[in-house]
Amino acid sequence: MSCELSEKTLVHILKSCKNLQTLHIDTCRDCLMSGRLLDNVNDSKEISNNLKSLVELSLASNRYLSDALFNRLISICPNLRTLSLRDCQISFHPGIYKKFYPKNTLDQGSESVLTFFNILEYIKKQAKTLKHLDFDSTLIDNTALSSLVAVEDLQLYSLKLKCCNQLCDPGLRTLVHQKSLKILDLSFSVQVTDASLLYICQNLDNLESLNISKCMVVTDSGIYQIRRLKKLKELDISGCPLLSSAGVTDALCKYNPAESEDEKQIWDCANVHSNSALENIHQVEMKQDSFDENLEILSLQSLRLNEETIECIAASFKQLKYLDLGYCLNAYGVTDRTIQIIFKELTAIRTLKITKCDRVSDAGLTGMGAGAMDNPITRTPPSPFAMIQGITITRFGIRLGSMAEEEIASSSRKIDIPPGYSLLRLRGLRELDLSKCSNVTDVSLKNVFTFPELRVLNLGWCTQITHVGLDHLTRNNRAIEDLNLSGCIHVTDICIQYIVERLHRLKRLHLQECFEVTDHALDSIKMNGKSLQYLDVRSCKAITSVGLEGLLHRVHVEYSKQ
Repeated sequence: MSCELSEKTLVHILKSCKNLQTLHIDTCRDCLMSGRLLDNVNDSKEISNNLKSLVELSLASNRYLSDALFNRLISICPNLRTLSLRDCQISFHPGIYKKFYPKNTLDQGSESVLTFFNILEYIKKQAKTLKHLDFDSTLIDNTALSSLVAVEDLQLYSLKLKCCNQLCDPGLRTLVHQKSLKILDLSFSVQVTDASLLYICQNLDNLESLNISKCMVVTDSGIYQIRRLKKLKELDISGCPLLSSAGVTDALCKYNPAESEDEKQIWDCANVHSNSALENIHQVEMKQDSFDENLEILSLQSLRLNEETIECIAASFKQLKYLDLGYCLNAYGVTDRTIQIIFKELTAIRTLKITKCDRVSDAGLTGMGAGAMDNPITRTPPSPFAMIQGITITRFGIRLGSMAEEEIASSSRKIDIPPGYSLLRLRGLRELDLSKCSNVTDVSLKNVFTFPELRVLNLGWCTQITHVGLDHLTRNNRAIEDLNLSGCIHVTDICIQYIVERLHRLKRLHLQECFEVTDHALDSIKMNGKSLQYLDVRSCKAITSVGLEGLLHRVHVEYSKQ
């Protein structure tokens, strides 16, 4: 819960929960401000008996959380396995501890401050049970992390240290004590270096998920070590500005069976330099190993990737279920050519994100209307225009021949696009993000959007989409639960009517800056949008507060005129 609750109301709720397994008390200012929550011993005992099944507790973003409140809250959760203190104002400095605990004893928790030393005492007592800790966006430093990972009997499965900018190599090196770690999040922690990655990749053999997105000083040399993690299933290296396309290719797509002695000496130094390290790395032919076989989730957002890197990734990780290539800088790598290679190779994909990849157009998404989509053409294909003009593919219900589709064929002469692979090959697609792909039009929506399992679709700021494409989309994708059409300037009331009349599972609808949507669309939503839970109509200038009446009692609405 993240809402305004009095302490009395929260206690009453907790007394009524008999088999609760997960409890999030996040950003709950009112019930913590007085410091009196659970100060009644009888209440604490009753709730503790009710919450024996509780295994996950989050106290995130609570500025009024103190040692005293923390101790009371964890006392009612005797069997915790997961604890989140994300974005809490924890004092890690020993001077603060000495100020509030002059006798160096924690017998009675302070009501004025939340200290790491108090939290650490709890972790020591609960060490055999605790498996997941979250210290995201806190001031945890090297000394605190060293104390944490060295706790006797503590064998963590996951540790989240996102935005922990006090951490650097000496502290991160101590993570080697937690050999059991499967999930490690160091994203946005600006002092993570190549040397940090070396320690992690050499020693944490059981890692299945590693997130180093926005680690600003990680270079090609650092990510080259990731192939050591043979059990890795999830990798996020998004937004690391020093990574090159060649470095990503070498790290993810090439296998080096043994380090040279020179490379080992380089890595022993605290300061690792990309160029010198790469010069000492012996590169061999691409070859599949257990790293290739296990990786299922890959996030490469906001990187400078070329076409060769995208092709290499598609060929190397055919079992990928999640791929994020959004905001690839200047969209060098994500083109009509490479998107078709993705369609050809990555048929197991469930989530595909290519946000703001302007070089992807209808030509790439539709596969040019060529036949034999499931069986690639090996002979030299006829001209793209001849293939498109008037061809009907009955299996997929595609009829190509409109003026817009002829324009696709004409433009295709200028680029070498392998024919025959379209979005339709991704049969199990559940989430697709094409937002800000300005060259995607109704042609794609009409011809290659038929997905029985598609749940989330983002077409925000695809400004060429109209009611024609949305008519086809809503007929052929009935499972959609979250639809984003923000910034689609040609979306009108009739589009909203199609959506709410046909998409009966729809829970979230985003219409920000859809200037042609009026109160008439809201009438359609009131009548047919029975499952809708969230509606974003910010900056929809033709919508009025009067029109929103009747929706506010059952739908969370984001609304502003500006």
